[in-house]
Amino acid sequence: MTARRRPTRRHATTTRKTAGTRERAKRAAAGTTAPVARTRPDGSGLAPGMHAVNTYLAVENVAASIEFLERAFGFSRGVVLAEPGGPPRYAEMRHGNSAVMLIRKGDQATATNGSPALYTYVEDVDRAAAKARAAGAGVGEAEDKPWGDRVAMVTDPDGYRWMLATFKKLAPFE
Repeated sequence: MTARRRPTRRHATTTRKTAGTRERAKRAAAGTTAPVARTRPDGSGLAPGMHAVNTYLAVENVAASIEFLERAFGFSRGVVLAEPGGPPRYAEMRHGNSAVMLIRKGDQATATNGSPALYTYVEDVDRAAAKARAAGAGVGEAEDKPWGDRVAMVTDPDGYRWMLATFKKLAPFE
C-alpha cells in the first residue's frame, strides 16, 4: 500500500492562482470592470482587492493611460470611475496581483490633490501619522474622504509622498 502525499504549500498556491485566473477570464469575457471582491483581515485597514502599498499615479489623461497600460504591458481594468457623461477620472489597473491607481493631475477631489504618491493602507491612520511625525516626516491632518477611506498625507525626508489610508467603507468616488 502506498502512502498518500499531502499537497505541498506550493501546490495549494498554484491552485489559488489558477482559480483567480479563471475568475478574471470570466469577468473579462462578461465585460465586467470591477475587481473580484476579496475579504480582508479585520482591523487591517486594507481595502478589498488592494495591497498594503499601491502606486498612485497622476496622469494627464486617465483614458489614454488606461489604453497605454493595456496595450504596452497587458494590464487589465479594475474599477474605472468617470465624470457623469464624461471621461474617466480614476482607474485601478491590474497586472497579476498588483494594482496601479490612476488619477488626473491636479484633480483637487483626489486624496493627493492630483499628485502622485504611494497609497499605503495602515491599520490606524491617526496612529501611523503620529508615528511618522515623530520620525521627522511632514504630516497633514487625517481626514475622512467621500470614497470611504480615512487618509493623511505624509512627506518623507526625501520628498516622497505617502498617502496613509485606512479603509472604512465602500463608497462611490465623488
